[in-house]
Amino acid sequence: MRTFVALAVVATLVRAAAAEDRSPEPELISAAINRGLDFLTRDALAWKKEHNCASCHHASLVVWSMREAKQHGYRVDEPVLADLTKWMAESGDGKTGVPRPAGIPKALNTKAVYFALALEADPQPDSVSQDGLKRMLQTVISDQLENGSWAAWPETRPPIFGGSDESMTALAVLAVLPAAASGDAAAIAVRDKSLRWFAESKTDGDPQSLALRLVLWRRLGRPAEDYAPLVRLITERQNPDGGWCQTTGMSSDAWATGQALYALALAGIKSDEPAVERGRAFLVKTQREDGSWPMTSRPTKPGGEGSKSLIPITGAGSAWAVLGLVRSR
Repeated sequence: MRTFVALAVVATLVRAAAAEDRSPEPELISAAINRGLDFLTRDALAWKKEHNCASCHHASLVVWSMREAKQHGYRVDEPVLADLTKWMAESGDGKTGVPRPAGIPKALNTKAVYFALALEADPQPDSVSQDGLKRMLQTVISDQLENGSWAAWPETRPPIFGGSDESMTALAVLAVLPAAASGDAAAIAVRDKSLRWFAESKTDGDPQSLALRLVLWRRLGRPAEDYAPLVRLITERQNPDGGWCQTTGMSSDAWATGQALYALALAGIKSDEPAVERGRAFLVKTQREDGSWPMTSRPTKPGGEGSKSLIPITGAGSAWAVLGLVRSR
């Protein structure tokens, strides 16, 4: 009798866990996306008012997520989107005034990369955006190293991007791809040089590296045999709670989960695949009432502490959550 009861309890728990892992109803996913967009709008405007500093986390990632949501039929605040886009485009060339760390004189200006990616998300950019994009791409191209890669900036701000050269190189190539596709000679040379580096370099296994390399391979139109191993590595790293984490030792969060879902969607993984369903369920379940997602800042050094201010990473992580949910629909 006790055995029967124990088995019944186990069966009940398994069914409950399976039900919890199932993808939320479409209306719940749409509601989460809309709440996320509302939060990003409020948060970006508050940052702009208080800091007046166009940033990756409160400008480019917000614009990028709003653009993709709009293209997939979601309502966005058009005046705010236009204002943030103009703010980015007129912010300069994406270079930072912070001195480079010793030994990395050409550390990548991540601001230029993310601003370029956000401006490129607009299918019909105006002249201001086009001019801004040209300045950003000039910075990205000038930061490329002789070996074809771009150097990460691991021990300085911003810590949200991690310290992986592979991640930075994938982001930079993604930024120059549209210009290369249009026939720009400099962009073509930079792209081809970077792809030779990728061909000679194994992945470093960083979660962001895997996701971004998968996105890059799909944008390049690589065959399935090239990107299938990346899909397998990403899905194998999904945590029991349905989410993904930024790095070993951290909990699942919106940044890593959104990136994983975004990459898997571009790889053609269907929305009813278990990994995708569980990832969406994690994001819907963990979204806060204000539309944001809880985040922890990634340490700038192994074993170190993350940033004490969680405003930037909360904004950036919430933007990636929206991107992942939009794409995985």
